[in-house]
Amino acid sequence: MGINMEDRWSLPDLTGAMQWCGGRTRQHIRCTLAVIAEFARNPEEAQQALMLHLAGIRLAGEQSTGISFSIKPSAIGMLFDHGEYVRNISLLFHEARDWGVPFEIDMEGRPLVEDTLRSALELASEGGPVTLALQAYLDRTSRDLTVCMNAGITVRLVKGAYLGDTDDFTTIQKQFRTHAENLISTGNSFSAATHDPVLIEWLREEMHDHKNLIEFAFLKGLAERTKMEMAEDGWKVAEYVPYGPGGQAYIQRREQYLTVLERLGRSPVP
Repeated sequence: MGINMEDRWSLPDLTGAMQWCGGRTRQHIRCTLAVIAEFARNPEEAQQALMLHLAGIRLAGEQSTGISFSIKPSAIGMLFDHGEYVRNISLLFHEARDWGVPFEIDMEGRPLVEDTLRSALELASEGGPVTLALQAYLDRTSRDLTVCMNAGITVRLVKGAYLGDTDDFTTIQKQFRTHAENLISTGNSFSAATHDPVLIEWLREEMHDHKNLIEFAFLKGLAERTKMEMAEDGWKVAEYVPYGPGGQAYIQRREQYLTVLERLGRSPVP
C-alpha cells in the first residue's frame, strides 16, 4: 500500500480512513482510528468533536473490522469543563461497547494525566475493554502502570510526544524498557507503541514465544516496511490512523520527532 505524501500522517475524512483501514486489514494490520480534534475551548467545539467520534465508532461497528477508536480528552471538554468531559467520554465508551468497537484513550500533556487516568478507571469499572496510553517520559508512570493493571486496563506504552519529566532520549529509552519488563512479567497483554529499532528488536526477542501477548503499534506514515514484515511474521501489528481536517498540532509533533532523531543521529525503523 503506497503512501500519498500529502496524506502521510493523516487522512482527510472518515470515508478515506475506513478505505485505508480496509486495505490494512487485508495486510493483517489492525487500525486504531483517531479523529484529529484536540484542545477544544468551548462546548461547541467539544460537541462537534463528539459527533465526529460517534459517527466513526458507529461505522467501524457496522463494518465489524476490529478497528479500535482512540479519544483525546482535550477534544471533548477536559480543558474547560470536567463535567462535560466525563459525560462525553462516558457516552463514547458506551457507544463503542454497544457496537463492539475497542475503546482507547490517548494521553496528552502532563496537566491532563491525572484526570485522564481517573476517567479510564471509572470506565473500566463499568465493564468493557479500555486501553490507555501511558508515557515512558513521566516519573509517575510506574505507579500508573500498576494501577492500570490492577483495574484490568490494557496499556499502550508510548514514549510521549508532549512535555515530560525528561527529554533525554537514552533515559526515556531505558524507562520504556523498564515499564515493558514490568508488563511482560505480569503475563498481561499490552501494546508497545515505538519506532525505536533497539526497543523493537529487544521486544521481539523477549516475546518471541509469546506473540499473542503483545501488539506492536505504529503511526501512519512511519515504519511501512517494518509493519508489513512483522505482520507477515505473525506478530500483532496496529497502525494509528488520524483523520479529519486540520491537525497542524499533530503533524508538528510528528515532524518534531523526526527532527530530534536526525539531530541525535538516529532514525526510526524503516
